[in-house]
Amino acid sequence: MYVKGFDKIRQSERLSAAAVFLLWLVFGAGLVLLVDKVIPSILTLMLAFGFIYPAGCLVMFFRLCKRHGVMWYFPAAVITANVIMYAAWGTYRAIIPNMIVLTVLCVLFGCGLGGCFADKESVRAYRENRRLKKLGEDKPYSSIIDDKEVRKNKK
Repeated sequence: MYVKGFDKIRQSERLSAAAVFLLWLVFGAGLVLLVDKVIPSILTLMLAFGFIYPAGCLVMFFRLCKRHGVMWYFPAAVITANVIMYAAWGTYRAIIPNMIVLTVLCVLFGCGLGGCFADKESVRAYRENRRLKKLGEDKPYSSIIDDKEVRKNKK
């Protein structure tokens, strides 16, 4: 089933970054709550933050940067949100102490690999079209003088 709203999110660089950011936020908070409240065991902790969280983060960040190229604001937003959650939420801090280091490694490695495999021409064309649209130069030039009249006068 095709939904137009999802296509708009996929095409826009900022909407895609916001969607992946929110998905990462829900994914990370969900794993913390799962390990802390639902299934509190050491095996769940090791499985969730030793395998599932890094793999999920790498896939999310890789796919975003492969499609849109590396965006300077995305890793900064993820790292800032992670530090704020770590400082403000006691459960987050108690579950895994090196969550900041794990997230920084995942976001930088995932975005770096995604940037390496990105289609540079399509990313460049998208950013150029966005710049031209912002400047109002995306419309084709049309002469106000009829070219046929000018050619007839020259002959």
